[in-house]
Amino acid sequence: MIKPIVTLITELKKPCLEVEEDENIKSLIQDLKDTLNSVKGWGISANQIGVNKRVSYIKVPKFMDPKTKEIKYSEYILINAKIIEKDKPVKIENEGCLSFPGVYVHTRRYIFITVVFENEKRQVQTGTMQDYEALATQHEIDHQNGIVIFNRKWRAK
Repeated sequence: MIKPIVTLITELKKPCLEVEEDENIKSLIQDLKDTLNSVKGWGISANQIGVNKRVSYIKVPKFMDPKTKEIKYSEYILINAKIIEKDKPVKIENEGCLSFPGVYVHTRRYIFITVVFENEKRQVQTGTMQDYEALATQHEIDHQNGIVIFNRKWRAK
């Protein structure tokens, strides 16, 4: 079900609760997918639809099929995700967020990251991501931790 996007910064700054082993989150995952597919974005987290749980859905364009012109996507469900390694910090210009439409911030992100998370089947995964996948993953893990783009604002040294 498509849910309204939370825009209240005080709600978004609350760190999300871990998803327990026996917790059923199938409907939450479907709500995340339905909501993200109804708007333009690369990812969404549970707290952005009013649920204080460490669950995110990422859908990043990967390539366009030259024959069909159909865009293929990398999709991930990230449950209780943690970044365990990061490399090559860069300045990202005009990072946006579904919770702050029309607002863009220059942020500091990493080109390469390694993440530990549970997938939709609740299997523990370790994945190395780069480029757009890494950017979207960092953004959504920040949401799980109660961090918004304004906390990542680029500051020159």
